[in-house]
Amino acid sequence: MKFRLFLLVVLLAGCAADPEKIYKPAPPTPVVSVSINWAHKLIDLGSDKYVRLLPATTADYIFVADVDGNLSKFAAKTGKQLWKKSFGVTFSGGPKVQGDLVLIGSKSAEVFAISPDTGELVWKRALSSEVLVPPQISGTTVVVQTNDGKIFGLHTNGGKKIWVYDRNVPILTLRGNSTPLIVDDQVIAGFASGKLISLALKDGKLLWETSVSVPKGRTELERLIDLDGPIVYNNGVIFVSAYRGRVAAVDVSSGRIIWTREMSSHLGVIVGDDYIYLTDSDGKVWALNRDSGATLWMQDKLNDLASTRPAIVGKNIVVGDLTGEVYWLDISDGRLLGHLAHKTVSELSGATHYVDEIEDEGFFRARKEATSVIFQPLVNENSILITYQNGILASIARAD
Repeated sequence: MKFRLFLLVVLLAGCAADPEKIYKPAPPTPVVSVSINWAHKLIDLGSDKYVRLLPATTADYIFVADVDGNLSKFAAKTGKQLWKKSFGVTFSGGPKVQGDLVLIGSKSAEVFAISPDTGELVWKRALSSEVLVPPQISGTTVVVQTNDGKIFGLHTNGGKKIWVYDRNVPILTLRGNSTPLIVDDQVIAGFASGKLISLALKDGKLLWETSVSVPKGRTELERLIDLDGPIVYNNGVIFVSAYRGRVAAVDVSSGRIIWTREMSSHLGVIVGDDYIYLTDSDGKVWALNRDSGATLWMQDKLNDLASTRPAIVGKNIVVGDLTGEVYWLDISDGRLLGHLAHKTVSELSGATHYVDEIEDEGFFRARKEATSVIFQPLVNENSILITYQNGILASIARAD
């Protein structure tokens, strides 16, 4: 059943950040209608703030893992659960669905290959450290990056180790990795040192490396420059961002830096026709020229609020925030067009308990209502999938 509501104009008060308060939008005015296909409290995402269990989607299905070691399959159109399997571990990176495998990593240094049809285990392989990002797959090779600086090439048939690349990591890092990217016969990966590398998919041989960001400062904290967001490829160019570092465009064949911008973002960028879009560490949303890095627009009314990488939906940009709001921006100039309130989604979902088991309540700066939108909105066919920290998933019809 579809529920109709209004997309709302947003005006935010221009006030300084207050650690005791999340500032909410002023009273809104309806402008564009949008429908919610479904919204359910499906899983528990809130017990570990570091996991990156971004749902994996196909045209017809959604695969969702939780920190309790469960993997579930849902119908994309209705949200109906088709099966749920438990694997007795703490999942921490994935899932990734492609072909006849669903791949997911665990905190106990294992990667699992699971049948997308039945949910049965196909194979699993022990690695060297916890897996905090989704494994990737191309042809017969599965690529897995672990938190100790290693990258593994495994065979899709049984998970046999084909090759291993090993690199030292700094003493202090953000807890996480950038998700490796496979481009033709190359594996592109980023590290906490600010280095970006290319490996041969066949044997793991280093093809090139480049420094996207250079550490600065005297302390380990000041020198923190992790490449921690998704790496994006488009038309011969890699786009990447670093925490307390730079946004950069890099030639995929040589590793040559095409351009850089001094900007901090651990969320990564997304590429459009002529521009790239990103949310920086302060919650500002930017549009930069793809060829030069020059600014087209910057939207600062979501300062200290925006919490996700943007998604491109037709002529709009969609981004989530720390309080559970979802915003629509005009792709051409960054104007705020409206928002979908978390309250509307949570009431429709039937969820009655919003308090997550998070040791550090101040992490989300929302006290005991850790309802943040935690992942980039996923555009799937004619819908947008929104994931909330307390385990609510919502499918929203596209409003282009």
